[in-house]
This record gives sequence, structure tokens and C-alpha cells, in this order.
Amino acid sequence: MIFSGRVLLKLGVLLAGGIILVKSEKCASRDFGNGGTVCVCNATYCDTSEPVKPVPSNQYIVITSNKAGLRFNKEIKNFANNTSRKQCTIPKTDKLCAHDRKTDYKVCGVTPKSLLIPGSTIYIDSSIVYQEIKGFGGAITDAAMINVANMSAPLKKHLLRSYFSQDGLDYNIARVPMGSTDFSTRLYSYIDSDTHAVNCVDPTLKDFQLAPEDINLKIPFIHEAFKLQKNLKLFTSTWVIPKAYKENNSYKGFLGFVRKEVYQLLADYYVKFFDFYKQHNVTFWGLTTSNEPFIAMAEYVGTPGTLWYPEDLGNWIRDNLGPTLKKSAHKHLKLMTVDDQRSLLPFVPQILRDNKTLQFVDGIAVHFYQDLNNNTYLLDDVHKQYPDKFLLATEACVGSMGIVLGDWSNGEKYASDIMQDLNHWVTGWVDWNIVLDDKGGPNVAAGRDAPIINYNSEFYKQPLYYAIGHYSKYLPVGSKRIYSSQCNEDQFLVSQVAFKRPDGGIVVVILNKHDQQVQRKLFDCKRNSITLNLSARSITTVLYW
Repeated sequence: MIFSGRVLLKLGVLLAGGIILVKSEKCASRDFGNGGTVCVCNATYCDTSEPVKPVPSNQYIVITSNKAGLRFNKEIKNFANNTSRKQCTIPKTDKLCAHDRKTDYKVCGVTPKSLLIPGSTIYIDSSIVYQEIKGFGGAITDAAMINVANMSAPLKKHLLRSYFSQDGLDYNIARVPMGSTDFSTRLYSYIDSDTHAVNCVDPTLKDFQLAPEDINLKIPFIHEAFKLQKNLKLFTSTWVIPKAYKENNSYKGFLGFVRKEVYQLLADYYVKFFDFYKQHNVTFWGLTTSNEPFIAMAEYVGTPGTLWYPEDLGNWIRDNLGPTLKKSAHKHLKLMTVDDQRSLLPFVPQILRDNKTLQFVDGIAVHFYQDLNNNTYLLDDVHKQYPDKFLLATEACVGSMGIVLGDWSNGEKYASDIMQDLNHWVTGWVDWNIVLDDKGGPNVAAGRDAPIINYNSEFYKQPLYYAIGHYSKYLPVGSKRIYSSQCNEDQFLVSQVAFKRPDGGIVVVILNKHDQQVQRKLFDCKRNSITLNLSARSITTVLYW
């Protein structure tokens, strides 16, 4: 069923055939004819979704979003009779396919051979634990904040709630650029600009000052976000540094290597940014060394960026940035490196080749744009080589041709990528712009899509928004990935990931890319099986305690 117009449907508790429909507020759906729908928010109405609460052990929750128009549709269903724990044994012979094909794991169950039906069963074992979730979020860019500034007060309130409240996406991470990006209306750093000379380097940074975009747009929004999400973790990345610090004397990435004689000054520049934000009662959780430092050369000529060789980046961390941060008032900051494509992770050993560099780096940041099903092993390899360094996905966006309202396939791209990352040691996933206009901007380069699109007196929640939400809403910080596997030939059309929450709940997210309904049996060693009818082109989150 697709709800159109301003619909607020409150479903009373209905018990029939073992299914309880839970009170909820539904999406005001609109179809633009692009292969899916959006949910419309205006000054007086915006859909919300209540946070889940533990249900009795004889029940489980199924939450569905799909191409047909369901959005966070919640059902509470009853288990059949639970399997006795005494019957749950680990057989000595039968094997399952795991996401890592090198894993040779014995599935738990009473009669495993009868359960190993290809394509029919998803196996869960909470006794096998992997990485812990740090969170989910998006970027507070200039473009996003310009859109927010153009919203009415009620609409802005809806947007903040949609992202940072528990009945929204419950974001707990936000990326705040240091200076301008390609999603700014002008290029700027905190020292020079296009109107200043580029060859004058001030070693005292006395002219450092935050931009109007920081003072008037980002900082006020961040304060509002903290009111809804008190545990919000902020991290920053640079696209633009002072032109005088670069060999090409330009904000643009092309040939834009950092001059080695200003390495220490650049580290001081980073610290100064944190000092100034702290003066506005904004404290950061972390930073990345530089946004996409290895592909800046290949970017469009007009795209801002800073170029690094991996070895030089490692030297800068070791000799300048790391020690400078540790001596500053911001020594608590988590330092992440790479902040570039998954395909470039083989550069990590060149960055972290020195033990002194290793001691300053806390994590490795990766981007979405060159992710493939067949290169997830790169994540596994980095984790194996640096098990004490967390992996965090720090940027993603789709829509190189601009905005396509309601395109469900874009939502699937997000859902699939998050699942890939989480199944291969990534601890969280951060989107790019939290809101853009109907042209995918404003920006100084090409427009892109975003989970929320601002248009006149409304904004539209794209399928992207709900794709992220099937993870961010139900995987709180501290959730730990557990074993899940299915031996099926269509594993890239039906895939899953499983977690155990801090409250003891089990969460399984399943993506069905088939154009028709498919059935899966969810088998947990400690519980009875659940039969799921996954609707066509859907994302399903299952929870039980």
C-alpha cells in the first residue's frame, strides 16, 4: 500500500494470525515516475518512526522498506515454539559458506544436513563476534547548510529531527569539512582567499579566522543537532588548505602537492581549527588526514583538493601532525588516514610503514565510489594487517547525473554498500551531504543526490534515507557483528548482515534485489527458525531478544 498526500495513519494493536501491527506514523508518499517513491515533509507534517523496544522472547520485529512504497513498516510476530538450548549442538562435519570464503565454519543445529538447503536459510550464531559499531551519520557541508538556511523554522526542525532524533535516523556521527569543498559556493581556506597573494606564508597563523559559513551556518546547526543527539561525534577533513602551502598555489587538486617546508605549519593550522571551534563550544571527536589525497590529481580540473604521496603523508603524520595533536588541547582526537577509495587501501602499508607513525593513527577511513563485490577482500586484508586500527566509511553519494527523485535503485546501492562494509570489519558508515537542492547543490562542481532533497517549502526523503536508516536506527553504538551466512547462488541478490546489540537484541538486515518476493528461513542456534517472506526490491530488518 502506498499512502499519498498528508497521511497520518495510527494503527491500533491488531492481533490476528500471530501478527501484531504496531502504532506508527506513515510516509506521505509521492511518485515522480522514477522507479520508486519519496516521502514528503512540509511545515506541518513529516513522517517519523518510533525507536524499537525489546519485545518478549516469544516475539520478533520485522521492519520493511521497499520499492513499492513501504517505509519502516513495522510488524511484531510470534515465534513458533522455541528450540530447546539442549538440542543446539555444533556438528563436526557440515560446513557453511561465509562472507569470507576462507572461513571454514561448522553451523549449529539439530539436523544440519536437512537445514543446508541452498538459498533457503540464513544462519546466525551470536557466539562468534567481530567488530563493534561506532555509528552512522552524514556531512554538514556548506551546501547542506545553505539549504537549511533557506528552510522555514518548522521545516528545519523536521530535518534536524529526521536525522538526529531517535524517531529519525538517530545519527551519532557528523563530518564537518575544514574549509570549503566542492559542495561550497566559493573556494576558501582560513588564511588566504582568491583575492590575496599566495606566496606569503605567515608562521604565526595570526590571520587565521573561521569563515562566515562556519560562524553563521555550520556552528548554529551543530548546536541544534547536539540538543537532539548528545553523543554526537564530529570529525573533520580538509579539501582545501591555504594556497601558499601548495606547490600549485591553488585550491584545486591538480598538481596540488603540499610543500614540504610547511609540513609543521599545516599541522599547526589543523590545531588552530579545533581551537577556534572550541571557542564556539564545539568539540570534535576525530579528523582525517586529508580528503581523497591520492586521487586529487585525477579529479576534475576545477575540483578543490590536496595531493599527497602515501610515503609523504606517513612522514607528515609521524613528524608533524601526530606529535602536534598530542601536545595540544586536542590530544583526545581520533586520527584517521587514507579517507579515499577502497581500491586504494593497498597504500596503507606505505603510510604506516613506520612504527612512530602507527602510534598516532587510530583508524582508516574509506570512501564509497569504487566499491565492488569483488574488492571487499581489501578491507579484510587491512584489518588483518592492522587489527587495532578501526575502519570507518566516511563518504558516499550517488547521482552523477543529478537528482532522480524516488529512484529505489540508488537506495539499494547504499544498502548494499553498507552491508558489504559491515560484513568486512567496517565499524560505521557516514554519508556525504545531509541535504541538497533539486539540482544537487549548490556546489562548484557537479551536482549529486542526497538522502533529503530541499525544494521550495517541502523536502523529500529519498530511498537513500531509508536505506541508511535500516542500519542506523537499529544498530546502536556498541553493537557487535556476529556470524551470519547463507549458501545460495543468488548471494548478491539476497544478502544479509547480523549484529548483537548492547541490550542483548539480535539484529539481521536483509537486502532483496529480486523483482519478486523471495522466502528465507532465519535459523538461530539459540532460537527456533523464522520464516520471512521478503517483498520484491526490499530492505528488511529483523530484531529479537
